[in-house]
Order: sequence, then C-alpha cells, then structure tokens
Amino acid sequence: MDKLSEPIYHAWFAGVCKQWHLIAKDYNKKKKALPMLLLSLNNDHKTRRVLYGITEGKIFKNINLEVFYARRCCGFSHGWLATVDENMAITLLNPFNKSASRITLPSLKHRKRIKIPQFNVLKVVLSHNPTSSQDNYAVVVIYAPSDWLAFINPTQQHAWTYLDENLTGFTDIAFYGGLAYAVGRLGMVVSFDVNSKNYSSSQLLRPNIIVPGGCHTTFRYAERVYIVESMKGDLLVVRRFFKRRERFLEEIEEEEEERKNVTESFKVHKLLLNDQTKGSLEEHVEVKSLGDVALFVGDSQSMSILASNFPGCQPNSIYFTDDSIDVFAIKNTYRPKGPSDMGVYCLENGTFQKHYTPEYKHRYLAPPLWVVPPLQ
Repeated sequence: MDKLSEPIYHAWFAGVCKQWHLIAKDYNKKKKALPMLLLSLNNDHKTRRVLYGITEGKIFKNINLEVFYARRCCGFSHGWLATVDENMAITLLNPFNKSASRITLPSLKHRKRIKIPQFNVLKVVLSHNPTSSQDNYAVVVIYAPSDWLAFINPTQQHAWTYLDENLTGFTDIAFYGGLAYAVGRLGMVVSFDVNSKNYSSSQLLRPNIIVPGGCHTTFRYAERVYIVESMKGDLLVVRRFFKRRERFLEEIEEEEEERKNVTESFKVHKLLLNDQTKGSLEEHVEVKSLGDVALFVGDSQSMSILASNFPGCQPNSIYFTDDSIDVFAIKNTYRPKGPSDMGVYCLENGTFQKHYTPEYKHRYLAPPLWVVPPLQ
C-alpha cells in the first residue's frame, strides 16, 4: 500500500476481499486522504464526471461519478458536494455513495443576484458528515450578492439563521474547536456557534469579531482568502493575491472578454487565539514555511495534509483551483471564464507549477474542484 500513490488505488485495494478491506481500513485510519480533482469532460455522460490524480497526472475515465455535469459545485465538505438552483435552494449529494439520499435544504433569501444562478452561493461547508452524524451536523454558506453568512442545522431547524448583513465580503469557512470561523477579503475573521440554542431564525445574528476588517496593515485586501486547520492543529489564514494580465489563453473568440486576473502569490498567517475562549486574537504570525504540509484551496472546504504520506505530493506548497466568479456574455447567454488559473504554489521560493491544465474546449464546463474519495 505504500506504493499506491493515488487514493483511488486504495479504494480498489480495499475492494478485493474482506481481508484486504480490513488492511486498507487500518492503513488509512490515521491518515488523511489525498484530494483529487473532480472534472467535467466532453463525453457522452452529461450527468457524470471523472477524477484526476495529482501525483500521477492521470485522468481516471473509468470512474464516472453521477454529478451534475455542467453546473458549478459550490463546495465539497465531509464527502458531500453542494449545488444551488435558481431558487437559491442548496442540494447536498454524496458522489461516492449511491445509497445516500440527496439532501435538499430550504431556499436562502431571494435578493438581487448575479446572472448565473450557480454562482449565487460562493461556498458551502459542513460541520460533520450527514451520513455518520445524521442528527448533529450544520451547514454554513456564503451567499450573494454581498457574500453574507448563514447557517442551518437541517435536522433541528426549518429555516436559515442569517448573520449580520453589515458584515460582508466573506470567502471561506472552517470549523475549529467547536466553533465556525469565517474570513473575508478585508482581513475580517469572525466566529460563531452553530449549535447554540439562543439563536432565532427571525433575527440577524451578530458573530464574534476576532479580527475587524481593514484594521491590520498585515492583512491587506485579497480577492480570495481561505481558512484551514493545519496538521499541527493551528488555524491558518491563507491570502491569495492576483495580478492583471492581457491574455489567459492563446485562442480567444472575438465575442469573449479576456480574463484580467491571475494568481500572483500567497501569504499564510497563523492565528493565535485565546486558549480559554477561542474567541479573541492574541497574535497573528506570518508562516514562512509549511514544512511537510500541503494545503488545498478553492471552491471546496480548505484542507491540509502531510505531503510525505503521498509520493509526488509537494510539501510546503499550496494546491489551488480556479474559484473566481468571472463571467462573460455571448448572445445574452452568460458563461464562466476559465478554468485557467490553477496550479501549485511553493511557499519557499514563490514559484508555480501546474497540476492539471484543462483543454481549451473545456473552458465553458463546470470548474474542477477538490474532492476526497473515502478510504474508510
């Protein structure tokens, strides 16, 4: 099993017989699985997608997952994908478990929205796996048009709890120490308890503000900011900075607008919180090296793994996908631009490598995102 670099090989290994299944289960018990890319390709299966392994650079076309082919997924968390429809209703589905029923959540508030419904929800993050924690999981979302926050406990609530709408511009969510944390473009970091009984769905919740937006010169504006728990148990804030460039593909149709931004660099900071409350900031420290850790960011829940567990995985690096909401119109039909801005960023020397380069003909398809095949 040490020689099986891609996580899907571990799943195949476990499927040989009961004895091999037990071996694989024990082998992966204390190991986080390596994320894979969920891709849409031009084929005859318009409701299915395939997986791409980053260590071998291989597309597994013999694995077809029943997922919406053309619709953007607004998150992958604890084994479940999330999509949103034109009525702002979110659907959760488990692409690796056909027996798991889809979960349809109540519609979010209807506001002035952007032109493509699939971009009305920026991100969806779950506190637990609904399969193993049917009565104890929460769903937190960032929704349009101002990237507000809302959450729901589907088995306990019939409506969303909305957070203070004066707080906007959020880009990522993480669960840490029993609380939900969210980060925004201007450096704001907030926390809130999704399990508190004191919340009312009829009132806007004021979260605990750990870092006010715009108050720290260290946290300058970043279009994308991520928050993730490291392998050491630290809470990391990852800021992604962009630069302008004239052309992002060699071939650009006359009717298309050009992609103006591409990733320039990343900065990582560690938040040192009060040990007692986890609700106040003691200090924030820039992280110059991640050591043996690799981070995975994008439309999915942000993740960290030990690179040394996976041959071919780059340590001290950030693997990123194209999660920019960037659209253009052709004959009154709105389409996403890209995905073109994907790669691996080395924190040590600031260099980039490619992990997957989509073909030009795939530029109108749903953008790839990180998923984690279950190894247990």
